[in-house]
Amino acid sequence: MLLLLSTSDTDLLSARAAGGPVDYRFANPSRLDLAELPALLDGVDLVVVRLLGGVRAWQDGLDQLIATGLPVVVLTGEQAPDAQLMASSTVPVGIAAEAHAYLAHGGPANLEQLARFLSDTVLLTGHGFEPPAAAPSWGPLERTARTGVEGPTVAVLYYRAHHMSGNTAFVDALCGAIE
Repeated sequence: MLLLLSTSDTDLLSARAAGGPVDYRFANPSRLDLAELPALLDGVDLVVVRLLGGVRAWQDGLDQLIATGLPVVVLTGEQAPDAQLMASSTVPVGIAAEAHAYLAHGGPANLEQLARFLSDTVLLTGHGFEPPAAAPSWGPLERTARTGVEGPTVAVLYYRAHHMSGNTAFVDALCGAIE
């Protein structure tokens, strides 16, 4: 089992929706009391931490995780890798860099492959994995528009991470209200 601690709720939604042979447990470290960390770690084989704000954003939590002796992958929540955060990982930097690519592309399919990748390369399980799949930077929400609606055309823009995680019900509801 992998524990994903991410300050990006869309990462957590994607992990929840990910399939595959490797299960996720997940939480947002910005809303996590460190006293709850031991219970979250029970039965976990590897930890991925994705933070905004660098090492200082969650130093005490990182120190506690690394002290467990579990493999820990530490990454930034930004699109560009952060060498300082990756250097805090207990896995080789190449594995951390590839893990970052899965998360930067996002979505349930990439989170499934991330779990498979880390399970195979760190825990040596042999599940098999695919490389990170690039996702478009923009695109339309596939939905059936109502017909017979008059008036101006309105564009609704929303954050790509919501699309990648499948968290689009609110966008569909907004479009329906506009129509």
